[in-house]
Amino acid sequence: MIGFIGSGQMARALAAGFIHQGGLLGEEICFTNPGDENAATFSAAVPGAKRLPDAAAVVQQAAHVWLAVKPQILPRVLPIVRGSFRQEQVVVSVVAGVTLAALLEGTQHAKIIRVSPSTPSLVGQGISILAAAPDVQAAERAHVVSLLKTVGSAWEVEERLIDPASGLTSCGPAFVMTIIEALADGAVRAGVPRAMANALVLELLTGSTELARQSPLHPAQLREQVASPAGSTMAGLAALEQGGLRAALSNAVVASAHRAAELGRLSPQT
Repeated sequence: MIGFIGSGQMARALAAGFIHQGGLLGEEICFTNPGDENAATFSAAVPGAKRLPDAAAVVQQAAHVWLAVKPQILPRVLPIVRGSFRQEQVVVSVVAGVTLAALLEGTQHAKIIRVSPSTPSLVGQGISILAAAPDVQAAERAHVVSLLKTVGSAWEVEERLIDPASGLTSCGPAFVMTIIEALADGAVRAGVPRAMANALVLELLTGSTELARQSPLHPAQLREQVASPAGSTMAGLAALEQGGLRAALSNAVVASAHRAAELGRLSPQT
């Protein structure tokens, strides 16, 4: 039994992936959430999942417990579950910014895996960055990795890399959606109908990403293949440089990484 404490968007994406791609049954998942709206949405996405009254009930029934609450909610949850985990249980935290050390202290439990997932998990294309506490066995890590791979890719790293990487992978979808919106707006300004512009942008990004994935060339070299001297692409690239796009995107990743670390520090564990 896999139990989720919290049933928001990320918990829902993970649980739905586990049953649709990972071969689990909805009856093998339980969850708790104080709000009825999130709980109803979770139940609709994960048919058969059992709603439990509180976090203590999830700990009692689940072999794997997934902490999927917001950082500011975690201090309310930890006193309920602290010291109640069984030795063989694995606790997986997807709480942004909260370190393994803080989780080990806050739960009084040794088997903790920290994961930073991403919202494209909703369509099976997420990226999960994870690190495990020393007492988590290789087979236990492998099981969690196999679950995460049902909703995308899973990267096991040193914990110090989780916040920097999540500034890209977890926050990046919001940056990409902004880019999608801006490119489509530009096409509309140039005279392309809105529906056509939206569709073309999505195809553009899909094709460009696949080209970069398959090509041995650096992205800068691929860019130069498109940019003829004094041509239309060069005019567009000049406009991007004048608007500071490169620095803005780079700074966005760094700012997000720093904020993820701050969230962990700002969330008391006791």
